[in-house]
Amino acid sequence: MDVTFPIKFLRCIQDHPARDSCCSGALIPTDNAFACDLCNFRYSLVRGIPVFRPDRWQITDSWFEEMYAGRSRIDELETPYLRDERRFMAAFAEQRSLEGPCLEIGCGTGLFAETVPQYIGLEYALESLFAQGFEPFTRLCGDARRLPLADSSMECVFSFNTLEHVPELERAFEEIDRVLKPGGMLVLKPAWHCTKYTTELIPVLPYRELKTRQKVTKALLPIIRSKLYKLLTWTPWRIQRRLMQRPNNPLHWGRLTPYHGKAWISDADATSSIDCHEGILYFTSRGYVCHSHPTAFRQLLAGHDVVVLEKPAGNGN
Repeated sequence: MDVTFPIKFLRCIQDHPARDSCCSGALIPTDNAFACDLCNFRYSLVRGIPVFRPDRWQITDSWFEEMYAGRSRIDELETPYLRDERRFMAAFAEQRSLEGPCLEIGCGTGLFAETVPQYIGLEYALESLFAQGFEPFTRLCGDARRLPLADSSMECVFSFNTLEHVPELERAFEEIDRVLKPGGMLVLKPAWHCTKYTTELIPVLPYRELKTRQKVTKALLPIIRSKLYKLLTWTPWRIQRRLMQRPNNPLHWGRLTPYHGKAWISDADATSSIDCHEGILYFTSRGYVCHSHPTAFRQLLAGHDVVVLEKPAGNGN
């Protein structure tokens, strides 16, 4: 088997029978598989890509797989989608003199693959990893809630437009913290503040197709979407959360019912609603430095922003 993966970083994600954690055994390449040196579990290779999706978390809906089927990374690099974010990551990697490895969670067709050194792309939707032009890069099919990587192994972890699709969101945040090296950099830009009215398609459905509650929401959308409304509703809750902050603050987030259908609009497929300030608070309560929002005031006013954090150098897992 022609192995091009960073084998020394790969770890088994099977449940350990003797403790409430993963096996974490090292993986050894075999014929068309990776085998754990502790529990002997084998992870299959599909067209050369190792698959680490836990069966109990697999989705039955094939919507994402169908959405990514037949895509071309080469073509998508020519579109404006995430163009500014790609420029940001390339400049960030140069400014920080990153050497890697750098993990992207939710890599899709790999638009960020050339922006950082020693790139590793992780994506739940296997079809996306087969995108034309993505073949030369390290690709893993897995779940953000259980990363198949060793503790403190990544110099940089970044994610754009992905974490809002992750159920059991705090598991993903825990995993990010686990795999990031002390002194490592974290760049997050999910679709912050996804809403129930979006996943219910209230902005685009006609009134006649809505329930009474939804009709009221639709009528009030100009107010609900205004900056003043958001300031008046978000700020008191954020201040309360900040005043109640303690070390290793738990993550507060909201569950959404994603829409997977033909009438899709932006963020209608979100599973989780994440407040930007809450994401910052989770990591700063663990000693991270927030470079993008260095003051409490800026953190309280954080909106749909890119968040850049640095893990404390003395914080090993």
